[in-house]
Amino acid sequence: MEKTLYYNTTYKGISKSEIYLIRASKENGIMVFGVEELRRISGWNRVKIHNTLNSMREKNIITRIKRNKYVITEDVQKNIYKISTSVFSPSYISFWTALSFYNFTEQHVKAIQVVSTRQYKNIKINGFLLEPSKFRPEKFYGYHVIEGVIIAEKEKALIDSFFMMEKCGGFDEIVKCLKNSWKEIEQEKFFDYLTQFGSKSCVSRVGYIIENSGLKTEYSFRNLEQYKSETFVKLNPANKKSGNYNKKWSIIY
Repeated sequence: MEKTLYYNTTYKGISKSEIYLIRASKENGIMVFGVEELRRISGWNRVKIHNTLNSMREKNIITRIKRNKYVITEDVQKNIYKISTSVFSPSYISFWTALSFYNFTEQHVKAIQVVSTRQYKNIKINGFLLEPSKFRPEKFYGYHVIEGVIIAEKEKALIDSFFMMEKCGGFDEIVKCLKNSWKEIEQEKFFDYLTQFGSKSCVSRVGYIIENSGLKTEYSFRNLEQYKSETFVKLNPANKKSGNYNKKWSIIY
């Protein structure tokens, strides 16, 4: 027996109860669901929901993400960004994933990287690696929604990546992304977000890079210098210390 659901998927041996739960979750905009979410929209008891979910898993209609969290299997490929920010809440897409989304890098990014104010473990789902990073609440800003995807603004994605360079391929890659994006981003917003972020080492590195990479800006560096590091920091954190110092930005390179 085959039944075709209204969103163009054919399942074999699907029951009326399973069809109902799929339709109800979609009509209510619930992409990631568990027993409580389904109980609220269906009015069913927990036993019936558990039994139906187990049956749907056996038929690969749904995929288990983690304990009591499921997603419709066919939705994973096309909605992985939305699923990621639903699984890790609150969160937004950032780092290399966001930079790739904005076409600031030519690299193919395998992981779906998100920022959250909570601590989560990595999750693998149908070939995708969902990789959360925890930020303090005061650093959790500068994101918006694009076609239902909660993602860092261009300016904030760059700053997040300077803060955690290992999340975007390292120093050389983030510098390349900054250069690729420079004419496209709102520079005033970029500097506002940078000083708001509260990382003096990031200010020192970004200030030095912009001033020494030929990137033109009308922003006054005097305003930025007051937020720089009070001690010398390495331009590339992955490199060993060398004998070159830039006092203006407190940089060792």
